[in-house]
Amino acid sequence: MRKAAFVAPVLLALALSACTSGDKEAESKNDAKPVSRASTGSETLDLKLPKEADYLVPAISGSGTKDIDTFHPKGGVYTVHLRCEGKGGISLGDGTSDPVQVKCGGPVAIGHVFIDKGAEQSLTVSPDSEKTKWAIAILEGKQKLTP
Repeated sequence: MRKAAFVAPVLLALALSACTSGDKEAESKNDAKPVSRASTGSETLDLKLPKEADYLVPAISGSGTKDIDTFHPKGGVYTVHLRCEGKGGISLGDGTSDPVQVKCGGPVAIGHVFIDKGAEQSLTVSPDSEKTKWAIAILEGKQKLTP
């Protein structure tokens, strides 16, 4: 089975489908750690996650580059919620094509990724700076693009 890869139109859709959140709160934990919301103490990077969803990768947050655990979508599409705080931005990619770039300090980016049905997925979050704080969650299926 061929490996499904991000393609430029899908990456562009992820980058352009950011929705307004109004939150500018930063997240302060340095190590990536699974949490229901990407938060530490009173500071939060709100991913605007739906109340009910089938999570392929529960919300995690961190700083520095992180390989996301491999996941296996059941269908041919999954939804990514991604946000960062700090200087510059972050890249999200699968190592086989150009990664999507998300600017930090803006609203949460929410996008659909279309793949070969059931294809194993491996993604890497790479911030421009080791001080950049980020949060990501990956949901099964085609979720609503606005919170």
